[in-house]
Amino acid sequence: MISTFFKKTGIALLAALSLFGVAQAEEAAKPKVLLVASSYGVAGDPKKPGMEFDEYAMAYHLLSPQLQLELASPKGGKVEVGEYNKTKSYNAAVLTHPDAMALLTNSKKLSDVKAQDYQAVLVLGGKGAMFDLAEHLPLQQLLSEMAAQQKVIAAVCHGPAALVHVKNADGSLLLQGKKVAGFSNQEETMFAKEMLPLYPFLLQDALTKAGALYQHTGPMLPLVVQDGRLITGQNPYSTPALVDAILAQLQLSTAPRQPYPDEQAVSIIQQFLAGQPIPAQLDEKLVDIPLLAIWGYYYLQFAKADSDRQHAVQVMELVSGSFTDPQFLMALAQGQLELGNTSRAVELAKAVLKQQPDSKAAQELLSKVKA
Repeated sequence: MISTFFKKTGIALLAALSLFGVAQAEEAAKPKVLLVASSYGVAGDPKKPGMEFDEYAMAYHLLSPQLQLELASPKGGKVEVGEYNKTKSYNAAVLTHPDAMALLTNSKKLSDVKAQDYQAVLVLGGKGAMFDLAEHLPLQQLLSEMAAQQKVIAAVCHGPAALVHVKNADGSLLLQGKKVAGFSNQEETMFAKEMLPLYPFLLQDALTKAGALYQHTGPMLPLVVQDGRLITGQNPYSTPALVDAILAQLQLSTAPRQPYPDEQAVSIIQQFLAGQPIPAQLDEKLVDIPLLAIWGYYYLQFAKADSDRQHAVQVMELVSGSFTDPQFLMALAQGQLELGNTSRAVELAKAVLKQQPDSKAAQELLSKVKA
C-alpha cells in the first residue's frame, strides 16, 4: 500500500510539475511590454502626486492576459499612486492580483532596462509624470532606442510628458510632425487647477513646442491618436482604446468584454454631443452615474456659450433623478435659469430646500424669480 501511495503521489506531482512547466512556457512566449511610471509621488502629500492608479489597473487588466508586463520608474522600487476609487471593477481586480501589486512595490529602475527586451512601452500618466519623466535621461534614451527599433511607443494622459525631449538618432525631435494627444490645457484648468502653479510646464504647450501636431477632444472624453507606431491617449478614459491599439500593433486580438461603467458613461456623453440617440434610462450597474453628473457639473461651470451650457444641463438632467446631491441640483437649477427655463429652475431649487432648508443659494434663486 505504501508503494502504491508513493506511486500515485509521484504521478500527481509529476503531472503538477508538467502543468507548471507548460504555464511557464506559455507565459515566456508572450510578447513583453514595459509599463513606465513616475517616481515623483510622496504618500499623503498632494503637492507631490504620483501615478494614476486607474490607468495602471486598466492597462494591467486588459494587457496581462496576452502579454508579459514589467514596470519601471526613474528610481525603481515602490511606485506611489494618487487617490483612486477601490470599488471600480478594474481597480478591485488589480488590488487582489498578487503579481500586479508586486510590480508596484518593486518596479525596475529605468536605467537598468534595455530596449531590445520589449516589444512595446506604455508610459502611464498621473500628475507626477510632469515632474520627473520629461527630464529623465535614461527614459529619453530608452524611448529613442525603441523608436529606432520600430517598437510600439504608447503614452496616456500626462504620460506623453516623457516624449517631449526624446530625439531620433539623427538628433531631430521624435515628436516633430507627429500627431499626438495628451492631457489638455482645458482639462488642467478644470480638473487640476491646484497644480497649475506647481507644474514645470503645461503638457499641451510642451507637446506643441516639441513640434507635435497636438489633437484633443472635449474634457475627460476618450481620444486615442495613432501616428505609425506612436500611440497616445488624452486622459485616463482613453486607456481602454489605447490598449486596444497597442494589441492591434502587436497583432494580437482584443477579447470581447463588457465596457467598464465609467467607459460606458463617457461613451454616452460622446454620443450625446455627436447628436446620436442615447438611452432614456440608464442602468446604474452598467453606467457610472456619478461620472455623468460630475462631467456635466464641471462642463457647466466652464461653459462660455449657451450651446455648451445647454449640453451640460442636458447631461445633468439625464441623471438628476438618481443623483440628488444638493450642490449638483443647485448648479443645475442655476444652469436652467440662465437658459430661461424658469419653472424647472424653481422645481430644482425647491428640491434643494427639502434637503437643505437653510440653503441661501436656493432661497436667493427663488427670490430672484419672484422679483
